[in-house]
Amino acid sequence: MEPIVELRNLSKTFGSGEGQVAALQHVSVAVQPGEIFGIIGLSGAGKSTLVRCINLLERPDEGQVLFHGKDLMNMKTKELRAVRRKISMIFQSFNLLDQRTSLDNICFPLELEGVPRAEAKRRAMELLETVGLPDKANSYPVQLSGGQKQRIAIARALASNPEVLLCDEATSALDPQTTDSILKLLQSISRERKITVIIITHQMSVIEQICNRVAILDSGVVAEIGEVEKVFSNPQSAAGRRLVTPDVALPLSTWEGPVARIAFNGNMSEEPIIASVAVDLGIKLSILGAGTRNVDGKAFGAMLVSLPEEAEKRKAVLDYLNGHEGVTAEVIQ
Repeated sequence: MEPIVELRNLSKTFGSGEGQVAALQHVSVAVQPGEIFGIIGLSGAGKSTLVRCINLLERPDEGQVLFHGKDLMNMKTKELRAVRRKISMIFQSFNLLDQRTSLDNICFPLELEGVPRAEAKRRAMELLETVGLPDKANSYPVQLSGGQKQRIAIARALASNPEVLLCDEATSALDPQTTDSILKLLQSISRERKITVIIITHQMSVIEQICNRVAILDSGVVAEIGEVEKVFSNPQSAAGRRLVTPDVALPLSTWEGPVARIAFNGNMSEEPIIASVAVDLGIKLSILGAGTRNVDGKAFGAMLVSLPEEAEKRKAVLDYLNGHEGVTAEVIQ
């Protein structure tokens, strides 16, 4: 299947001389039609620059930006404008027009396209129904909560019937409960409208909950890319391990003895796996740090534990842990 969005060898720098910063370095990513694709990285990794390059709000210094196989970099203004209507964007700060009601905010892109007012209002009301806020048509942004503002922003992004929806840290300003509702809305929209969603975030929980595949961005470079479960359960890059390995109270270098990282990727959250090691093998493990989450009754995340000094016992523990579905364990020290 041909990717709907493909970035080939993309590079972007800012500044010049000693102050030059390489925001993106030879980035290549392909997103398939209909999937929910995540791009994650720490602050300064280049995520926002990357998402703005997808619709050429930021023009790369080199490389190709392909939409249905056609390079946006070679398009003239009129053709590029038409493509941008098919690639909508929602932002962390909502970007609603304060002087317009919810209905008029949604109508705005339709007005720019020259859609008659009556038709624009009809479509806007349908979109208010889609995002669950038909009663907020005449409300102004100041009268809305953060979650409601983001729902209106999503409705506005859908007004042009896009094929791709770019979400730049769209939930980072929201509380966990509101974030969950917005992510479920995006999943529903993607499924029902066959829209491809690309999510830029620094939140692992967002990627785990909604995305099919993920690319880890590190200092402007794609460190690794793949299915979410595989990448988060067994990261192959240093950047990936930093994201999924929990912080510990003391640096690992201060801990004498071998240490293992246990990655949980969907085993039942109530399963007492560390206690099971003690009961079944007679080996007690010390937990050095943990960063796990319960998602629909399943555990995701990672844990650091001490391992026995004896090689035979150490192997027994690793074999035991790796024998559980949804669990992988490896020695990291």
